[in-house]
Amino acid sequence: MSRKSQEEKNKSIALVASIMFILAFAVVGYIFFKNFMVNPEAMRLREGHRDEDYCRMVKLYIESNGREGWRDFRNIYFKDCLNQQ
Repeated sequence: MSRKSQEEKNKSIALVASIMFILAFAVVGYIFFKNFMVNPEAMRLREGHRDEDYCRMVKLYIESNGREGWRDFRNIYFKDCLNQQ
C-alpha cells in the first residue's frame, strides 16, 4: 500500500470519527437540554407551588417569632403572600 493511499484512508477515518463525535455531542446536548425545556403552563404551576411553600414558611417564621420557618428574604410576603390568602 502506498503512503498516499494510507494518508487518504487515515483522513477518511478521521472525518468519520469527527462526524460521529459531533453527532454524539448533539444527541447528548439535546437529551440534556430536553430535561430543562418545560411546558410554560407546567413551569407556572411549579412556580406557584414554590410560592405557596415560601409563603407558608414565612408565615411560620412570623408566628414562631423566628424560631421556625424562613425569614422573608425575597421581601414579597406582605405584598404577594397576604394578597393570596
